[in-house]
Amino acid sequence: MPLSELVAVLGNIGEFLGSILVFVTLVYLAIQTRNINRQNQAEARYAFVESMADINVGIAQSKQTASVWRRGLDSIENLDDDERMQFFMFVGQYANSWAVMHQLHEDLMLPATQWEIVRNDVVSILSSNGGNAFWKGGGEAAFDPGFAQWVNAELAAGDQPYDMTGMTR
Repeated sequence: MPLSELVAVLGNIGEFLGSILVFVTLVYLAIQTRNINRQNQAEARYAFVESMADINVGIAQSKQTASVWRRGLDSIENLDDDERMQFFMFVGQYANSWAVMHQLHEDLMLPATQWEIVRNDVVSILSSNGGNAFWKGGGEAAFDPGFAQWVNAELAAGDQPYDMTGMTR
């Protein structure tokens, strides 16, 4: 076999082996990317649970705070100015968490089962008299248009998955 043919054969073998290595590398990167996405989804779920737990514990730790929350959901007219501020701060903190979860959902980083929980909370709390007063009284303007539009569409649909004030009676 002449030297030029040997070099050509070796070159072809090298190209073939190189293409196999590129393929193996791409498979490895795809697996790593999938694992990173799964980890990001787990972190997003944990962040939501932790955020909601912080707010819920804040409300549950004090009978006075729980009373403000319950009466505020029923109607902000049941609250004095300081209690109304406290109630709006709680709803605002919930809404901040919901907005982040909405973005994670839009980015396909939040599983549908977790998103359903978020959606039910958003609709149920903002459908209450006090929650709606927060949203329509200025809360809506504090959030990005995409989230606000989604909330308004959900509220307009009229579905209220649960009635938190009704559950406390």
